[in-house]
Amino acid sequence: MSSKVLFIIGGGPRIGHSVSKKFLREGYQVAIGRRNTEKTAGAEGLDGVVPVYTDVTKPESIAAAFEEVEAKLGTPNIVVYNAAAFTPPSDANDPFRVPTASFENDLTVNVSGAYTALHHATQGFQSLKAQSAEGNVPPFVFIATGNVTPFTPLPIAVTLGTGKAALAYLISAGAVAYKEAGFRFYFASQVTEEGRAVSYPGVSGDAHGDAYWRIVKGEIEEGNWDLRFVANSDGSAKERRE
Repeated sequence: MSSKVLFIIGGGPRIGHSVSKKFLREGYQVAIGRRNTEKTAGAEGLDGVVPVYTDVTKPESIAAAFEEVEAKLGTPNIVVYNAAAFTPPSDANDPFRVPTASFENDLTVNVSGAYTALHHATQGFQSLKAQSAEGNVPPFVFIATGNVTPFTPLPIAVTLGTGKAALAYLISAGAVAYKEAGFRFYFASQVTEEGRAVSYPGVSGDAHGDAYWRIVKGEIEEGNWDLRFVANSDGSAKERRE
């Protein structure tokens, strides 16, 4: 089994597929977890990717997905949580118009699913580290696809921002707790040159792939879990520091 395995949870055609293609080109084995696995199986440029059924609203489905990835490829040393849910309020200026049931459903995807992924990912990291020969330890990295909503409140994004804020806390807690073990955690957000939120059409899948690969390689600052980057015109990523 390979020690270079990426498991990306939430494998949409923009970020998910772009990140997967980048890691494939760099020699990684890749599994994509999503409910609509048929949309991954025949996608251009994803030959060799293992589609794994994953329902992020169900902890048992996430657990089963990690088991399937381990059985088919090996224990993932890189895990990306790219799943997200967003329900806009009926009035864009009133964040509390979202039905409670919708708010709870989005929190399940944005927070509970991410926590479950963190739980299984770190167990896998610990197992891999224990099995690795001295001097041959792979990088152990968990990346959450973020945005600036936890730090720049937007009423229309109340369910997404609340979930991302909780996710940012989980990532920061992981960065502190596992620092000595060498496990790295990132809340990685594409931003504008001014550091603001990027509109949906401006989200660059290629820049996410480049940023996530450079994170793993240690080419982007390792000590800061709140990592923000700008997409260059050529699809590469540039770290943005305050």
